[in-house]
Amino acid sequence: MFVTWCSKPWRMWRSHWKNRTDWSNRRISIVIVGLITFIAAIPYLIVNRLAEFMQRTAFSPETQIDLSIPFVAWMVVPYLSLYLYYPAGAWLGNKSDVMWRQNIVFHQMMLLSCWMCFLVFVIFPVEIDLRHLVTGVDGTVWEPWIGLVHGVDKPWNAWPSLHVVQSSQVVLILRYWYPSSTRKVLILQTSLLICWALLVISTLTLKQHYVWDAITGLLFTGITWKYWMKPCLDRLETKEFQDKFDAVMAED
Repeated sequence: MFVTWCSKPWRMWRSHWKNRTDWSNRRISIVIVGLITFIAAIPYLIVNRLAEFMQRTAFSPETQIDLSIPFVAWMVVPYLSLYLYYPAGAWLGNKSDVMWRQNIVFHQMMLLSCWMCFLVFVIFPVEIDLRHLVTGVDGTVWEPWIGLVHGVDKPWNAWPSLHVVQSSQVVLILRYWYPSSTRKVLILQTSLLICWALLVISTLTLKQHYVWDAITGLLFTGITWKYWMKPCLDRLETKEFQDKFDAVMAED
């Protein structure tokens, strides 16, 4: 058994699907990036600041491990690399109409999963009280970048870590679309996993998240991928569900 939330394409896709070859065959990719911006990124900023305004902590997941992990300033590079994952998922699901259908449905589910995390931020808010451990960056090349991170993210975006959730989802969909069947793809997939691992670690070494946040992010991603996302994507490999998708896109 698996859930099928958002596995049916939204009506808003109809004109984009019919004209998917426009804009150098990138119309759907561009629309996906726009949706991520307006349905995920902007609401995140609002929710993040709402949680800060409420100043309510449901519980503290802080452990000695969180305090012992060293701050590493250069890890801001893999941390900020998250913003490359969003267009990567949108851009690389372009090899066939089957992949385009999966691209649309995957990002619908990704957006819904993002809002699930927003609910946790509001209902069970946790303050990440680790920024006092950020030291030694004044006057260095890393100072403006750390300042940017702190300016965008108020310390109330704790669990599950969206950095972990969303990067993991993109890694999973890219591995789904491009299995390591050749040496070239194997090298690219290995490089992707290394970059992703550094990103996950960076959430801890930049003192942006607790270990609890990373673990719950991985668990959330693993469970939703296995029992929701992947089964729905698998169905779109079949003619029955391709026809159902196309029927929705053909409705007036």
